[in-house]
Amino acid sequence: KEELLDYLSEGAKEHLITAFWEYLLYLEVCNKILEKDEAVHLRDPNLYIEYKKLRETCDINSNLTEGDFSERLLNLSEILTQEYGRLYGDQSGKRLTNDEVTSLLHNENIREIQNTLSKYLKHKDCVWILFDNLDKGWATYGLAKGDVVILRCLIDAARKMQKQMRKDGHDYHAIVFVRNDVYQLLMDESPDFGKETRASLDWSDGDLLREMLRMRLIRNVNENPKFDEIWRKVCVSHYKGEETSQFMIDRCLMRPRNFLKLFTACRGFAVNLKHNKITDEDIEKGIKAYSNDLVIDADHELTDIEPNAKDLIYQFIGESNELTKDELGIFLELNCIPKGKEEKVIEFLLYYAFLGIRYHNQDVVYIFDTGYDMKILKTRMTKNRDAIRFVVNPAFWPALGIQETN
Repeated sequence: KEELLDYLSEGAKEHLITAFWEYLLYLEVCNKILEKDEAVHLRDPNLYIEYKKLRETCDINSNLTEGDFSERLLNLSEILTQEYGRLYGDQSGKRLTNDEVTSLLHNENIREIQNTLSKYLKHKDCVWILFDNLDKGWATYGLAKGDVVILRCLIDAARKMQKQMRKDGHDYHAIVFVRNDVYQLLMDESPDFGKETRASLDWSDGDLLREMLRMRLIRNVNENPKFDEIWRKVCVSHYKGEETSQFMIDRCLMRPRNFLKLFTACRGFAVNLKHNKITDEDIEKGIKAYSNDLVIDADHELTDIEPNAKDLIYQFIGESNELTKDELGIFLELNCIPKGKEEKVIEFLLYYAFLGIRYHNQDVVYIFDTGYDMKILKTRMTKNRDAIRFVVNPAFWPALGIQETN
């Protein structure tokens, strides 16, 4: 984006990026089909001719069908940049026509790829494109305007493909996964973005997590017991005065994979120690192992967003579980977080649920308690600024040796 998009007008920029994504996604679907049916088409005469045509079409773009997705993305980006430089040099604010965008991206019309693919898809029941991991290294509310444009154009391209393929009679679906804060930025930057179909995947109900685990536990049995009934068979009922399933839920950051990871860690110690069910000892060892993994993951994600904060999570070792705003500011300063970067780091710690907030002796509020809406959390902090205390999530206490205040 730095090498090319700065030279384009806003209209040309969005037009080019949308066409870029559309072209790339069509090629990705073609690549997947060619990979999956490489052997199958030799045994199926109904596929053979159409497969050969699809292969020939993709061979024209052979430099974009090798390597993994990231390599193909990089190759197309480089081709695009080089072609723009050859045709237009460093003309700033250049407006491109449809034909000029097409000539930049590829010599062959994208409709040829689309039509060949559409004919082949009559042999398939459905197509699903799931686009994930877009937020690696994105800080909460830290996207540049160009990032938002690129993401919006990706969604536009996916919708355009879906509309065209469904028009041709195919069961075709495209889904783009983004964080809540990124979605809110899309809403803010795109007046008509509300027309997009949105589905929230956030978890905030402990009972739903229990049901998810129950379904996993009974997957290979014919019975259909309630959660409490099956839980008593696999785990002790209480640990240090807390109901054990709730104890684990309170430390999973409301993420299903973390709940399963913690349960699996506890179960692993129970199996290795030949216990009939998960005991207090197994939970204590399991939560320690799980907590160590959480610290490693949190530190890696924070470093991706802010390199100056490398190993910051580890600096909480031995600290109190509650810090005032001033104490947290001093802590960050002592650990070499540059001026102006403190807010960005604190936002990450809040969004990751490493920290929650407490005020007026009320219950701790974590990001998942607000539906992952950072605006709600920030507003609560602003309205109660003199009473705010930052609380370290108990999931991190065992690994960091956090000291609980009275």
